[in-house]
Amino acid sequence: MMPDKKKMLVVKDLIKRFGRSVAVNNVSFEIYAGEFFAVIGPSGCGKTTTLRCIAGLEKQDSGAIYLDGKDVAGSPVYKRGLSMVFQDAALFPHMNVFNNIAYGLRMMNLPKDEIDREVRKYMKILRLEGMEDADVSGLSAGQMQRVALARSLVLKPSILLFDEPIGALDLKLRQRMLVEFKSLHQQLGFTALYVTHDQEQAMTLADRIIVMNEGQIEQVGTPIEVYSNPATVFVAKFVGTINLFRGKVTSLNKKLANVKTAVGEFNAPVRGGIQQGMTVGYAVRPEKVLVEESSRDCTNTIKGKLTSRIYKCAETEFTIQLSNNEFFKALMQGAVAADKKLGDEISLGWFTEDVIVTTKPSVIEGLDIDRVILGE
Repeated sequence: MMPDKKKMLVVKDLIKRFGRSVAVNNVSFEIYAGEFFAVIGPSGCGKTTTLRCIAGLEKQDSGAIYLDGKDVAGSPVYKRGLSMVFQDAALFPHMNVFNNIAYGLRMMNLPKDEIDREVRKYMKILRLEGMEDADVSGLSAGQMQRVALARSLVLKPSILLFDEPIGALDLKLRQRMLVEFKSLHQQLGFTALYVTHDQEQAMTLADRIIVMNEGQIEQVGTPIEVYSNPATVFVAKFVGTINLFRGKVTSLNKKLANVKTAVGEFNAPVRGGIQQGMTVGYAVRPEKVLVEESSRDCTNTIKGKLTSRIYKCAETEFTIQLSNNEFFKALMQGAVAADKKLGDEISLGWFTEDVIVTTKPSVIEGLDIDRVILGE
């Protein structure tokens, strides 16, 4: 929450149907001035439809959308004071860079000298100086997106909408554009709503995140809250990789709880009203799991059969099969346990302070007592 900030967008009980299919089901949230807000979820979860309703490109069936305190139901796109950056830069091919950026200002009938000043200002900010007369068809993908971003920012929208803006770019260019988006937001302080299926983009950019699934909101929170305290099994699986299973608290003191699971007994921190006899969700992220010699001092250990080892440049991902035939993952820096072959027994461990333990029914009810849920 940002209670000291002005609410720039309020979405209340939004519903959008396509025939008998409910694409957006009773969605409500708020975005504050200067906030970078992200909506993430798998394809078909309703995130883009929500964005299109806000932009006025789709008409909601019910619910309300308030932009800067004004109910915009029925308002056309051009009267909402918004601007959008698409995955496809959608530049005008018959216009040069300058004219692409100036287009919206000319539609507003602003004086020529003001248009020239504003366009050149944003060209400088986005490192497009000297490209005024360039044919947009000859630009690189990154340059095209910077032109599209300048075209949107120059209008000074109340909210800048992003719809998978860098999804079509290659990995290194995506990473570079993320840095640019972050820097621009810090420099200009605009309000943004960013829709993506890519959790890394959302975690990098956003002040707060919505996780959507099947048209509904699963969780709203900061990146740290969503990653460290997932509200549902879906969030735990979707946001990062996780080893998550169900257990029962068999004993506890002021600091530690002992949790019995189908694959062993482990320690957990005493948090969130945890009590003896309670059923809980017990989870540990793979990057918190140590392998072989590194695991010897850990407060929680487990053994299994090595079924997969994948080198990911600076990291190695291990998958082991446990005694109940379920799988468990670890992710460590460097080429660890290189002497281990597939099929060998391998030891893993983690520290109690790195455990995520939850008493939320939305997590526990989604867990099979005999299974480890591997979020990918």
